[in-house]
Amino acid sequence: MKTNEIRSKFLKFFEKKSHVIWPSDSLVPQNDPTLLFTGAGMNQFKDMFLGKGNLKFKKATTCQKCLRTGDIDNVGKTASHHTFFEMLGNFSFGDYFKKETIEWAWEFLIQELKIPEERLSVSVYKGDQESCEIWEKHIGVPKSKIYQYGENDNFWPANAPLLGPNGPCGPCSEIFYDQGEKVGCGRKECEPACDCDRFVEIWNLVFTQYNRTEGGKLVPLPHKNVDTGMGLERMARVVQGVQTNFDIDIFSPIIKSLEEITQVKYNGHIESAVLMRRIADHVKACVFCISDGVLPSNEGRGYVERRLLRRAIRDGTQLGVTDCFLYKLVPIVSSVMQEYYPDIQQRRENIARIVKSEEEKFHETLELGTARLKELLDALQKDRQKVLSGQEAFKLYDTYGFPLDMTESILNEKGFAVDKDGFENELKKQRLQARASSQMTGQVFDTGPLSKIKDVSKGTEFLGYKEYSCEAKVIAIIQEDQLVDMVTAGSEITVILDRTPFYGESGGQVGDTGVLESDGNHIRITDTKKNNDYILHRGKVVKGELRTGGLVHARIDTQRRDSIRRNHSATHILHYVLRKVIGQHAEQSGSLVAPDRLRFDFHHFSGLTKEELERIEDLANEIILANVPVSVNELSIQEARDAGAIALFGEKYGEVVRMASLGDFSKELCGGTHVHYSGEIGLLRIIGESSVAAGVRRIDAITGIAALSRDREKERLIQEMCGILNTSEDKLISKDQDLLSEVKNLHKDVHKVKQKEISSKIDSFVENAKEVSGVKIIARKLENATVDDLRKTIDMLMKSAQEMAVVLGTAQDGRVTIVAAISPGLVKRGLHAGTVSKEVAKLVGGGGGGRPDMAQAGGQWVDKLDEAICFATELLSKKILDAVS
Repeated sequence: MKTNEIRSKFLKFFEKKSHVIWPSDSLVPQNDPTLLFTGAGMNQFKDMFLGKGNLKFKKATTCQKCLRTGDIDNVGKTASHHTFFEMLGNFSFGDYFKKETIEWAWEFLIQELKIPEERLSVSVYKGDQESCEIWEKHIGVPKSKIYQYGENDNFWPANAPLLGPNGPCGPCSEIFYDQGEKVGCGRKECEPACDCDRFVEIWNLVFTQYNRTEGGKLVPLPHKNVDTGMGLERMARVVQGVQTNFDIDIFSPIIKSLEEITQVKYNGHIESAVLMRRIADHVKACVFCISDGVLPSNEGRGYVERRLLRRAIRDGTQLGVTDCFLYKLVPIVSSVMQEYYPDIQQRRENIARIVKSEEEKFHETLELGTARLKELLDALQKDRQKVLSGQEAFKLYDTYGFPLDMTESILNEKGFAVDKDGFENELKKQRLQARASSQMTGQVFDTGPLSKIKDVSKGTEFLGYKEYSCEAKVIAIIQEDQLVDMVTAGSEITVILDRTPFYGESGGQVGDTGVLESDGNHIRITDTKKNNDYILHRGKVVKGELRTGGLVHARIDTQRRDSIRRNHSATHILHYVLRKVIGQHAEQSGSLVAPDRLRFDFHHFSGLTKEELERIEDLANEIILANVPVSVNELSIQEARDAGAIALFGEKYGEVVRMASLGDFSKELCGGTHVHYSGEIGLLRIIGESSVAAGVRRIDAITGIAALSRDREKERLIQEMCGILNTSEDKLISKDQDLLSEVKNLHKDVHKVKQKEISSKIDSFVENAKEVSGVKIIARKLENATVDDLRKTIDMLMKSAQEMAVVLGTAQDGRVTIVAAISPGLVKRGLHAGTVSKEVAKLVGGGGGGRPDMAQAGGQWVDKLDEAICFATELLSKKILDAVS
């Protein structure tokens, strides 16, 4: 039975049991401060478990994309561990409970998947006699196959009764598949608690029946919930009768492709198999991350993704692959996953480009790391040391991507070792810092003020598509992260209303501004955010007071909103035109829609040419001038897709969506605000194009009055320039060219005079030089000299046959430049110009370095230059004496 069939069977089975098949949440959880990535099927249903959700059903089933890195070191080494995996689940929000859950789980395994009963065992929480009795007396599982374990193994969250956190929790019951005595430790008394891998955990049934309060008290919940999780890959392994998750049908093509790329057999050596499994897992994780809008970076989710990619690249190098190769696996991953995840197949080329770009960057970093490690080895040899510090080993790992085992292997080959304890200490420090700077709370459920508001309100009704003002009731006031009943003038607050015309920032469109007014009270709203179903109005009480439960007149800044509408519709036109001009791969990666400008990020791998930008601008303005109607309709997600609507990278959509259409040109799923006709945009001007990240470019543009104002400002500048140069606009360029030519000739004349002046001083410099052990030391400050002047002066000095050490300095535009030079004979005796320039530059608040024979440094303390030149003479004298002795 194929993995796709298992997934389909599961969802249809529970659909027949009156469950709603609900789509997977994105790997990037929205408005959940407790999570970096979605790691379980229940994550998107937290409000439903708390009785605060707005979904219209009480029973659901999902196949959830999940990403976890807690067990990353086990990936590839064990048969079951993954970073990315799919979690099948069925959920009850105050509907059915233990009896039905256990009964349906057994029915699905035995009747749908045809798993032999004798192969199955179950575990229950030692205090959950109800589940134990259901398994034994209702299902008929022999008592010898029902295992009772403690709260570490059979309670969710683990150890919650003793350690917390507070909040919903409960016992769980797990179902295991016995692979037989030939697998694992071989002991007859082996049981599911043994970690030998004989027993595979295939399904976890969580019964959320308590609320843990302070002191560890477990209070029964009025509405009991069910949350189950079945690892799809593990279940496929069991049903397909293979040894590991990596041998199932959705992994074997990736492994086979790796065999072809590496020319290494998967079943040849266990070390190679581990590497191949890890590569397969990590590349799959990264494909799904990128598909959900996460790009490699140095922080947050992007950093996790970058580390996964780099681990996979390093594993490839250990298999003998020196070139980029991960991007070649993207089409394989998209092909095996396309039945349930068609978006990945559609976007495989963009994803592959992003992966390849990251590979290329990392190969460059590895080269730098190799050079750095060589420097460290040379230093160890010179200092007669045998152990590389943990701090340096960690820097190689963190900055250059060298894993500890790779550094250790290279060091061992040369007869050196590494301080592993020091490395681990540095790693712990980094993890603590990451945790401290992260916004993750460490809790399972959010406990902030918004979670309390959900007890009294189901959300804010948004009226802003049609209304610019309305009467509203104040549901809640938040001040300094606390709920308050009343605030007075001067207070900075966040207000939640029952209804509002204010658009909360989302989809790239900034939030509205405006006012809340009532009976002499005035609250200025400076920003509006959106958090799930709630719209948060941020502002300040300017006059009077505001009370929870009070009525206000909410009014937005209509002129600002109109500017935002123009820019939002313009981004849709820009998206359409970009795909026409540079190709269908130019999908939106992000945007900013503000009143004064718009920013549009898109997938592309090179800068746009001047001709392309002009073409894009021309086509966009043609659509604007055509004054085509802009319509927004609500329809089902399938109807929108059938109509050809573009869904954005990484966005999750509900069953009902809004589709914005601009004539016959553009159709996009969009929750923002738009003009009624394209002509309202007026004019679009592109004012910038740049790189944002690997494979992502950015266009900055303006529309309407902002575009007109910019053109007028440019015209004003041109007229002002014409006045200064005493010429007309049509002759401005030729006048500029004449002046530039004149300036160039003057520079040449000045240069000739300066060179003549320098040449006249060379003999004087040499004659007045300090001499130490037969070596001439010249340390001078040159007034009004350029870097080029310093270097040419040194070249003339070095033409004399004498042994010489030179340091020249100059100050220009508030910066100091130091150039040092050492004659060849002195270099052979150990003097180094780079070291000299670096030490001298310290006195002027800077640094630098360079080659042994010539180096350059800089600094910012101009008033210290004379002191630095004097120090240079002393430094060179000492170094020459040391070299001679």
